[in-house]
Amino acid sequence: MPNAFPDAATLRTVLDLASWAPSAQNAQPWHWLVDSDGLHLDADWDRRLGDTPADRSDVLLSCGAVLHHCAVALAAAGWHPRIRRFPDGGAGRLASFELIESSPVAASVELASAIPRRRSDRREYGESALAPATLELLLIRAARLGVQMSVVPKDRWVRLGEGRIELSYGPVGDDQPPPSGPGDGVLLVLATEADDDRSRLRAGEATSDLLLSATALDLASCPLTEPLRDARARLALACDVFDGEAHPQVLVRVGPAIVGAPELPPGPRRPVAATTTWT
Repeated sequence: MPNAFPDAATLRTVLDLASWAPSAQNAQPWHWLVDSDGLHLDADWDRRLGDTPADRSDVLLSCGAVLHHCAVALAAAGWHPRIRRFPDGGAGRLASFELIESSPVAASVELASAIPRRRSDRREYGESALAPATLELLLIRAARLGVQMSVVPKDRWVRLGEGRIELSYGPVGDDQPPPSGPGDGVLLVLATEADDDRSRLRAGEATSDLLLSATALDLASCPLTEPLRDARARLALACDVFDGEAHPQVLVRVGPAIVGAPELPPGPRRPVAATTTWT
């Protein structure tokens, strides 16, 4: 164990806050290990939703999100995290932390305070447009994590019942869904140059950063991966938005929250005791 390391109570508080990270169908497919070498993150493959490549991708995106949530919570608690991703060369471990005691960073404190307030909001949003400066800020934050961000054209997606999103690529016909409406917000796509596990983990981190930044700005948001399970739609989106030079990993719908809308209840979370091994 490093000479300077958070005590068990601090770590439990940090991991409890990190547990609010988004995951596909709230599966929370991650596991933490605290041992003599520090804090480590592994995927909990038993909690993946199926056996397809998309299900594997969802696990890695979710683990990337909880990794970023944890880093934010650590920094807000006064511990600067240095993250080693795939420290064993890809043999299984996703990340390990080296922690340096330091003063809390104001930006991390702001993001950490947004964690318990963030919800995956599939409802209708306000009709006002997002400011270009806001989109530029989100783009820059994604780029810092090595992830590309772009806006999906309005005529290429539609919000259906229960907040489902459908990408609209293919020949136009009578069954073509209508264009998105004024209360649908903006649909962002996060993409990576490669399409491997390391890239998906990074995309999950960028998704977490985008969602927390949106929450801090009092915006509603919702991450989505279901529309990208259609391989043709995913490829068409890559060609349309990134000229075929990046791989879409996750969609994020963002928009102004409707004033006075009832607050969404938090979803159930797994307790730290169920997601952490202490040795």
